[in-house]
Amino acid sequence: MILTAIVFLLTLLILILSHEFGHFFVAKKCGIKVLEFGFGLPPRAWGKKIGETIYSLNWLPIGGFVRLLGEDEVDKKILDDKRSFPNQPVWQRIAVVTAGVTMNLLLAIILFYIILIAQGFKEEIPLLTDFTFQGVNQTNVNEVLIGLVAPGSPAEAAGIKAGDRVIALDGQSLQDSKQLVDLTKQHLGQSVQLTLVNPEENTRTVTLTPRENPPQGQGALGLELGSVEMAKLSYDTPTQKIFSAFSRSYNLTAYSLQVLGGMISTAFQTKNITPVSDSVAGPVGLTSITGTIVHTQNPLLPYLNFLGLLSLNLAIINIIPFPALDGGRLVFLGIEGIFRKKVKAEIEKWVHTVGMAILLLLILLITFSDISKFFM
Repeated sequence: MILTAIVFLLTLLILILSHEFGHFFVAKKCGIKVLEFGFGLPPRAWGKKIGETIYSLNWLPIGGFVRLLGEDEVDKKILDDKRSFPNQPVWQRIAVVTAGVTMNLLLAIILFYIILIAQGFKEEIPLLTDFTFQGVNQTNVNEVLIGLVAPGSPAEAAGIKAGDRVIALDGQSLQDSKQLVDLTKQHLGQSVQLTLVNPEENTRTVTLTPRENPPQGQGALGLELGSVEMAKLSYDTPTQKIFSAFSRSYNLTAYSLQVLGGMISTAFQTKNITPVSDSVAGPVGLTSITGTIVHTQNPLLPYLNFLGLLSLNLAIINIIPFPALDGGRLVFLGIEGIFRKKVKAEIEKWVHTVGMAILLLLILLITFSDISKFFM
């Protein structure tokens, strides 16, 4: 548990600092005065002023911020300061606002390159909907998915878990659950080897003996089987490899949006939002995922993939045109750029304050949802 907490806090630190460092670095380059660089959200737990900037740790470790001179201010003296944020050209302010998203995208791309190189530019992704991945060679195959593992069964004794995929029996590739059942019946009472892939894409081989007389309602292995369609992706040409991390970022974003769109559409049709809420995770849910990854046999690549996906998602969420997010600030800058007139500082500050309150409430609701899942 302690290791999980440490890794999760390290994950937050990497994501938040990379995002906020983007804002900080570009603001400094544009000559804007940075008042505070904070990890977490206020109230402040600790702070130290170095030069003109306070570097702080705050009690709510669910975000971070860079506080710029004149940002969300209504005091005319501050707004007129040559180094204040609103006193800079529109293009510089846009550069500062988008710098955080840019840093998160850059971090995701670097991590994706590391993962793809380590995997020989190959990967497998479960297909929850029809989707064609761009910039990569794709082959769709069916694999045997384990739904449940019966207590006291050979499968449980061998350490097989729900969510594992069976890709081979004694080295023979499997296409569907019927093939696995038929082959198992040919080896009753004899040791067999199953090759498995877990949800973190780690492959392992286990040895177990199918039972000749299993309890009623259980099979020889004690497994409830299903199937899942997997997209086997391979970046083969030099061009595909050069742009592989960019292609992966685009594909995962488009694929996730398509899956989420389908879930939302189904939720409206069935009037059941459970599948949508189950797919959303807050700090507690992400901590649980971190713990699962940390305790896998080879956690490095799954963790780097998890970190890359979080960084990519953070970039996408922040660019959404919602108040208090970077995308919301871009809306006001866009209005100023088009109409050559600033929105009143009082109005913009009020809008972002309301937006932040809504975001904090949403995080609170998601956290309660994550906690409730542990007691279901």
